[in-house]
Amino acid sequence: MVTGIAAEAALVERLAKSSGIAVRVVCSGARASEAQRLAQGLLAEGVEALLSFGIAGGLSPDLNCGDLVVAGSVRLEDGTRHDCHPPWRDVLNERIDGAGLPFRQGSILGHHRALRQPDEKAAAFAASGCLAVDMESQGVAAVAAAHGRPFLALRAISDTQADSLPPLIETAVRPDGEPAVARVLAALAKRPQDLPALFRMRRQSRLALSRLESLEAESAVLFGGL
Repeated sequence: MVTGIAAEAALVERLAKSSGIAVRVVCSGARASEAQRLAQGLLAEGVEALLSFGIAGGLSPDLNCGDLVVAGSVRLEDGTRHDCHPPWRDVLNERIDGAGLPFRQGSILGHHRALRQPDEKAAAFAASGCLAVDMESQGVAAVAAAHGRPFLALRAISDTQADSLPPLIETAVRPDGEPAVARVLAALAKRPQDLPALFRMRRQSRLALSRLESLEAESAVLFGGL
C-alpha cells in the first residue's frame, strides 16, 4: 500500500486488522517521486501486489466530495496508461456497489503536483478524460507494470472540480506525511484569507477518509484477497 499522507497510512493499518492479510504500508509525504521509490522498495521486500490508496482531487464535474473512484487505469503525465488488475478491480467494484456506496470506475491521472484551480482541473479532465488526480498513483503503476505485478488504485474525492485550493497546500505536508503545522501557520499569517478554504479542505478530507474507512467489511478484497 502506497499512501500520500499519514492519515491515509493510519487508516490502512486499521483496515488491515480486519482483512487477515499481511499488508505493508508506506507513506510518500505527498511526493510523486518518493511514491515511486517506495513502491520499488516494497517489491524488493517481496510484496506480491501494489495498491495506491487515499484521497484525490476530482476532475470530472459530476463527482462529489466523498465519492469513491476505482481506477480502471492510471494515466501518466506523458500520456502512458497502465491498466489495473481486472479481477481485483472487478471484485472490488462488485463489493462497493453491493455496499451501496457512491463510486465510479475510470482512469486516474497521476501528476507531480496538486492541481489547485478549477480551470486546471477542467483542462486536465478535457485533455485526459480521467475522473480524478493524485500524486502517487502514476509512480506506483509504473513500478508495478515494469515488474509485472498486480496493481490497483482506489481513491476518495476530497476536493471537487469546482473547489479552489489555497497555495499553502503545496507545502502543507511533511516528508513523513504529517501536517506541516509551522509552515501552514506561517502561510496563513501572510494570507489569512485562506483560512476558510483550509477549514473546508479539512472537513472534506475527513469526509473522504471516512468513506474509505466504510470499506472495512470489504477489507479482505481491498487488499487482494480474491
